[in-house]
Amino acid sequence: MSGVILAVVEHPASALQTLATARGLADLMGSARINVLVTRAAPESTIMPTEEILTWRQQTNLPDREQARVTALRKAFDAWAATMRPSTIAAEWIDVEGPADTLVGEWGRRADFLVLSRPSPHDSAADQLEMQAALYDTDRPVLVVPPGPVSPFGDCVAIAWRDDKRTIRSVLAALRLLSQAREVHMLAGVHAGAPVPGLPDILTEHGIAATLHVLPVGPRVGPEARPGTGAGAFGETLLAKAHAIGADLLVMGAYTHSPWHELLLGGVTRYMLAHADLPVLMRH
Repeated sequence: MSGVILAVVEHPASALQTLATARGLADLMGSARINVLVTRAAPESTIMPTEEILTWRQQTNLPDREQARVTALRKAFDAWAATMRPSTIAAEWIDVEGPADTLVGEWGRRADFLVLSRPSPHDSAADQLEMQAALYDTDRPVLVVPPGPVSPFGDCVAIAWRDDKRTIRSVLAALRLLSQAREVHMLAGVHAGAPVPGLPDILTEHGIAATLHVLPVGPRVGPEARPGTGAGAFGETLLAKAHAIGADLLVMGAYTHSPWHELLLGGVTRYMLAHADLPVLMRH
């Protein structure tokens, strides 16, 4: 059965990486329709909190800037789409004006997967909201694209394992890809003195052979917490281990909202969104 991928492209500098990653995901799926979404900001969205009206200059300049950006994105799309024919993969260009996060939520809920570039510290608030909408409003798995050249992925897959519903949902989303992987590795963070987990039933029941790797996790919270053992440090450990085993794709749950999860696990999500240099498949 063919699937649907929503690839969100916003910046010409990263468009080809996002599109190439969407194509790689479609290849792993066997066949797919790739909807390529470009959102245009409406002029009224640029009004600052200290302003009361949309100035003439804003009304004039924004459409010109947006058109130049979209034209560059369309050029990248056309060049990329031309390389896929003949193919079992169809590509559709979607150019819509409106709030980016709202549009990502609406279109994302109709897709099987979303593909977005990893946010950078210099991205606008709208770009950050797009990623939040993709992860937390669509109820769909999101493949986060790192900056730089795109390499093939899906041959050696690492799973950041935690026995909770978000990780299980991320693994369920990845099952379509894991069946084609040459190697699957489970990276489990374990606190000192805690029992070492076995391979999860979700993998064995689906016939996925995996290798278990136990990663030490420092104290959870409190005055006894040692420097370098927090969520950010574990994110660094997790990413380093993924590289050490040669992983080309990392699968993990995405966490937010709950103060407890935000402290212990949301930090790992934030770390990956800031530092991951390999594709990361996340699901909330």
